[in-house]
This record gives sequence, structure tokens and C-alpha cells, in this order.
Amino acid sequence: MIFMVPITEEVNSAISEIYNRYHNRLLYTASQILGNERGEEAVHEVFLNIIDRIEKNPDFLRDKSGQYFVIIVKNHSINKLNREKREQISLDETTINDDIDESLETNPERLLLKKEADERLAVLIRQLSVKARQVLEYRFIEGYSNIEIAEILGISQTAVSSRIDRGKKQLRKLLEERGER
Repeated sequence: MIFMVPITEEVNSAISEIYNRYHNRLLYTASQILGNERGEEAVHEVFLNIIDRIEKNPDFLRDKSGQYFVIIVKNHSINKLNREKREQISLDETTINDDIDESLETNPERLLLKKEADERLAVLIRQLSVKARQVLEYRFIEGYSNIEIAEILGISQTAVSSRIDRGKKQLRKLLEERGER
């Protein structure tokens, strides 16, 4: 397995060991939810997220069992499937609710406006405190549940909810300061 990010040999060894030991279980889990090809993609996405977390917190792998990785892959796969369903529903509702309006794929203006809004939100999130930014990115960009975020960060679900609420308040304040609310 080859990683394209600079990591220490020790971390690479640990990740390779986890990958070799649990890959088949993880692939099976993801494939049951997403199908074979997309299941493999989901497993790789999870490993890239694990590498990112290790870079931020070198002790991340300490005390993690195989079941932990299975749960992460399962939840990532379910979230990926749910996001795809939400996108499909949103496109269907656009067509149903507004016969004149074209779907995002055939309406470059709408697609551009959505991309611009997403980029503005990402810029605003980057301006938040580290704690708020971290949970909002995990929740709304990565699609993790509050339970998963609590497990990843080693904090309670209540703390995750509080950080999300504070982050949303910080976002509202930033939007008000910019006159965009």
C-alpha cells in the first residue's frame, strides 16, 4: 500500500498493519452497503481520514480495536449512501416543485451559485475556533454522526453537540458581520 502524504515510517507501518489485518472485513462491510467498487473507494477514503487524524494527533491509533475500524467504515459507507440519496431527492424535488427550472446538471448558473455558497461556507468555517471548526467539518463536510465525532475526538456526545451549537452561533455571527444573514 502506498500513501501520498508525508508520514513517518512508524505511522506507515502501523497503518499498513491495520490495512493488511482488517482490509477484507472492512471491504466486506462497505461492499454490503455500497457495492464492490464503491465499497473499495469508501475503505480508502476512511484510511485517508485516519492518516489525516494521525497527522493531527499521533496517538490516534492507540487502543483502537478492529471493531473500531469496522464501525468507522460502516458509518462512512452509510453516510455516503445517505448523501447520495439526499442529493437525488433534492434533484427530484427541484424537478417536481419547479417545472420551469432545470436540474443542477443542466443549469450551470444554479450549479455555480451552489458551489459559490459551499465555498463561502468553507471559508467561514475555517475562521472559527479550532474546536468549533473541527466538529463542524466532521459533521457537515465529512458527514460523521455526533457519536462518531465523540469517539474520534475522545469527548462526550454532549460536548460534540455543544461545540456544534457554538460553531453554528459563531457562523451566524460571521454572516451577520458580513451582512449575509
